[in-house]
Amino acid sequence: MKRTPRRTRRRRVILALALCALAVALFAPPSEPVVYVVDDAEALARVIRSEVGGSPLQHRVHVAWATRNLATARRQTVAEMVCSPCGPQTPGRPVSSRQLPTDSDRQLARYVLAAPAILDPTGGATQFIDPALQDELAKRSAPGYVGRPYRRVRRTWSEQYRWEPYYRLGPDLEFWGPRRGRDAPRSRGQGGTPRLAMAS
Repeated sequence: MKRTPRRTRRRRVILALALCALAVALFAPPSEPVVYVVDDAEALARVIRSEVGGSPLQHRVHVAWATRNLATARRQTVAEMVCSPCGPQTPGRPVSSRQLPTDSDRQLARYVLAAPAILDPTGGATQFIDPALQDELAKRSAPGYVGRPYRRVRRTWSEQYRWEPYYRLGPDLEFWGPRRGRDAPRSRGQGGTPRLAMAS
């Protein structure tokens, strides 16, 4: 039986799609394994490494405390909040837990989780952000950052979530949390002085 042009064209399309699928399967980078962690110290250590792994110790301590505070506010364990499963920051995972921690990260995580709340250096902060990095990622249209420069995030946090800026550590790490009364405890920030973040 003689093939019609339509049937030949359909077979070519099917063959092309099959070849494309084969190429994707052979040459696409391997997907990351799905990792679940139930130990809070291990989960928090992953957050420290993923979010501020190469930063000064003070930054790492404050990020660890803010993450602990956020889990408490959400009535979850740290592991439930960030490692069910572990991975990059998403709407359902408020901070990244994608990277494997070092022994130093684990040691810091254990210290923060075991410490009494009175030693919290953040004054109850639950959020942190790098304003310059936020703007850079928004400008590059990175996944999850499209249309979300720092100015817009700041407005959303302040007006919709009713959070307030607590302080900055250096020029690149800003901490936020629930609005507080006048007599609420303040963060010690750098050098023991509470400092509110200023709009850029």
